[in-house]
Amino acid sequence: MLFSIVAVFLVYALFADKVPGRLIGKELSPVRLVQYVGFDPSAVFSMPLAVGTIIVLLFVFFGRLLFAAGGGSFFTDLAMAATGNTRGGSAKISVVGSALFGSISGSAVSNVVTTGVVTIPLMERGGYTKKDAGAIEAVASTGGQLTPPIMGAAAFLMAEFLDISYMIVAAAALLPAMLYYLGVFVQVDLIAGRDRIQAADEVGMTTRQVLAEGWHFGLPFAVLLGALFWWRLDPEDSALLASIAIVLVGFLRGYRGQRLTLKTFGRVFIDTGIGMVDLILVVAAAGFVIGILNVTGLGFALTLVLVDTVGSNVVLLLLISAVICVILGMGMPTSGVYVLLAALVAPSLVEAGIQPIAAHLFILYFGMMSMITPPVALAAFAAATITKADPLATGLAAMRVGWAAFIRHSSSSPHRRYFSTVPRWKSP
Repeated sequence: MLFSIVAVFLVYALFADKVPGRLIGKELSPVRLVQYVGFDPSAVFSMPLAVGTIIVLLFVFFGRLLFAAGGGSFFTDLAMAATGNTRGGSAKISVVGSALFGSISGSAVSNVVTTGVVTIPLMERGGYTKKDAGAIEAVASTGGQLTPPIMGAAAFLMAEFLDISYMIVAAAALLPAMLYYLGVFVQVDLIAGRDRIQAADEVGMTTRQVLAEGWHFGLPFAVLLGALFWWRLDPEDSALLASIAIVLVGFLRGYRGQRLTLKTFGRVFIDTGIGMVDLILVVAAAGFVIGILNVTGLGFALTLVLVDTVGSNVVLLLLISAVICVILGMGMPTSGVYVLLAALVAPSLVEAGIQPIAAHLFILYFGMMSMITPPVALAAFAAATITKADPLATGLAAMRVGWAAFIRHSSSSPHRRYFSTVPRWKSP
């Protein structure tokens, strides 16, 4: 999908001066296009690539360290202890566990394959169908990209695009994330009531026992949050300090037999590098599009065309933008989707009078929802590989489980008063 988008924009750039109508652009020779896209700091080597290779890299490293030290098992056990004894407890374990895990990993697919191997079989034994079990895990995992304190790579890109502190982005995303998971939680509870699904058949430790075993995982988070929001350090410095804290507590104390060793510590560097390859390629490819938008003037033209098409109807503009976000997001990681949408769609929303942070959260949200929207729903397809159910059926079930997320955000976003509660603080 990304390759096709980049190819279309490259072809446009070569023939921009011959395009009829309001989308006509500046004439460019192939040599000039290569020079600009390949070397100009506003193209491939623009801000998204810099953020990905500096800030996001350290947060991915932080997450990998946490999981190597047993943090993934701790989050799953905590969710199991907190919700496993309730109606439909196996699905609620998935929702809570994926929210905790996803706020650190920031990747829906990674969330599915990591927590899903535990929660999906648990849901199937509890009475959920394979299709519904995969759908619930996919929807729950997708929301992690919107959940503070880390939210994934897109949040740091957003802070750079808007030239604000990450604290403002996290504060603005907190309420939508809570509403998202509240909607999913209620939905799985209603499914459990309809199908008479009882508590999970295996709960394990109590909440107190889990916290007694894994209390030390709170220390790196305290360091991270303190560095980000109290000391006002840069995100990369905060992630580095939190990583050092994990190394210290991870070597000194384990969780249920799992702890950091020299071997696993070395493996974290390898896994981080492998995990960053896709992200770096995606943001670099998105830099092609950003560069072409700048050099041809297409970005300004697209904004004018979209705003003029819908006139003063902000609701219609948001609905059209939401559809564009979902379509462009299919088959792409959310961070790459956000970079494209921030260049293509967000300017139109801002031009229509919507606050910049609201516009960028809107496109992030619906770019994220492409993970559970067929025909290419990566999170649902990843869950289907675990359940062995039909991928398309799992994707449709994920849309059914997450229908409240689509409707609620679509209906609330046009009201600017909803976003006016977000303070317009300046970056420190």
